[in-house]
Formats: sequence, structure tokens, C-alpha cells
Amino acid sequence: MPKAIKKKVKKKPLNEAEVRSLISGISSRIKGHKNTLRYVVPSVIAVIVIVAGIYAYNVIQARKAAALEREAYNYYYGIQMKNPLPPTDRIRKAWELYKKAVDIRETPDALFYLGNCYYQLGDNVNALKIYRSFLEKYSSNKYLAPIVMEKIAATDLKMGKNDAAIKDLKQLADAKLGIFADRALYEMAGIYEASGKPDEAKKLYKELIAKFPSSPWAGDAKAKAETKAS
Repeated sequence: MPKAIKKKVKKKPLNEAEVRSLISGISSRIKGHKNTLRYVVPSVIAVIVIVAGIYAYNVIQARKAAALEREAYNYYYGIQMKNPLPPTDRIRKAWELYKKAVDIRETPDALFYLGNCYYQLGDNVNALKIYRSFLEKYSSNKYLAPIVMEKIAATDLKMGKNDAAIKDLKQLADAKLGIFADRALYEMAGIYEASGKPDEAKKLYKELIAKFPSSPWAGDAKAKAETKAS
């Protein structure tokens, strides 16, 4: 059966009034968009300029801090110095530079060495403050965190806080990142020994020998444990 032929529906042409109305509507919308863009574009440009400025500032500050760190490092170890200084003056100069670097842009290395400068200059209170601040911020640093824990114990011991030092060393011995666990046991035993507690010392010496037979401290620990036993 033949298909029915569909008749094409002719669209009625727009009259002049309708054309004018359509053009007027389009013009109004374009003007509206222009007004919006007039405010949006400058705002976007301003944001881009601010972000670029902040980025550039951070890059400049990072470079400045890094340069201070390098100079401080040289003073700390007394290397690449045109005019060598006495040790105390050298450390004091390193402290000054590390302090400036940390104030500009803190890094784990700069904070660690700043604490060391305080320690070597005999400022134990500020050394502890910096070391503890390091652990609060960078406890996952597997290279420096164990060293800082040992430094805290050494500082407490230097201040005559034996109980605090033992607590610090115990944390170091138990720490997952504790690469100085054997040394921590040895130093704890030494504190107990110096405090007139030979039984506690002997226990720790034996623990060191059992857990770390290849430790450089094991031989001395074994000799001391045997001496206590005889």
C-alpha cells in the first residue's frame, strides 16, 4: 500500500513588529552579558595577579631561606670560611643565620640545626623547646626524628633531669624509627648505674645484648653485665 505523502507545513513569516521585538530582546541580552563581563573580567584578572604575586613571593622567600641555611651550615661545621672563627663564635653565627632562615621559611634541617646551636651554646631550655617543636611537626622524618629524640634525652640529662632522660630514652628504644635503640638502652643502663641502681642497669645491659648482639655497644654491655653479676 503506498505511503501517504506528508504535506510540508509552511512557516508563517515574521512580520516587521515581531522582527523588531526579537532583535530588541537579543540586544538586551547582549547588553546584560556585557555589563556582567565588565565586572567579572577585572575580578578574574585581579585574582590571577594576586596568585601569581604570592607564588613569586614564596619562590623568592624559599631561595632566600635556602641561601641562609647553606651559609649557616658552613659556619656550623667551619667549612668554606675565608676568616675562621673560634668555635663559640662560629656556632653563634650559625645560630643567627638558622634563626633567620626558620623565620622566613622553616624546614626540618634548619629547625634541627637551630636546636643544636642552642644546645652547643648552653641554652638548654631553648634547645628543648626547638627539639620538641621538631617532633611535633616532623616526627615521621625517619632520618632526623630519632636523632632529635636522643638530643632531648641528652639535654635533660645535661640539666640533671635523670628521670626525664630515662623516659626520653625509653621512647627512643621503643620507637619504630628508633635507629638508636641499642644506644638508648646502653645510656639508660648507664644512668641507672650512676644512680646506684645496678639491678636495673644489669637488666638493660642484658636486653641490649639479646636484642642487638652486633651492636657496637654490646661488648661493653656484656662486660658490665658480667661485672654486676660477679
